[in-house]
Amino acid sequence: MQIHVVPDSQRVERPRYAWFAVALEVFTAIAAIPVGWWFIGDPSGRAMQLPEGWIEATPFGSYLVPGLYLFAVNGFGMLALAGLTIARHWLAPWLTGVLGVGLIIWILVQLVVMPETMVLQWLYLAIGVTLGFIALFWLRRTGQLRLW
Repeated sequence: MQIHVVPDSQRVERPRYAWFAVALEVFTAIAAIPVGWWFIGDPSGRAMQLPEGWIEATPFGSYLVPGLYLFAVNGFGMLALAGLTIARHWLAPWLTGVLGVGLIIWILVQLVVMPETMVLQWLYLAIGVTLGFIALFWLRRTGQLRLW
């Protein structure tokens, strides 16, 4: 395995499938920003009609920390990443992988600590996995990561 973090050029090739990543990032951000904002404004979860008991039994105690993460990382982080991908910034493939894995971890934590699952959790888990694979193939294509 060989890792070449910074390519020779500050702009990297943007394969067609990177546009699919942009769409997934924008989709995720559009959903995460308002939900994160609601959780920050009302950490009890009542604004989202979630039972308070769901979060009280977790290490978080309220929806404030999850709201901050949703708002900053899954929201504005994904929007910033979409912009970097459009600009063909060399960090875009790396951050696609990082935020994709972050989304996977986010959903896995939900599946472990929340008493019920929702279809949206499985959708966002699939989005995280897809972003991870896009990043892997994109890094391979640009020569920044050589696994095989």
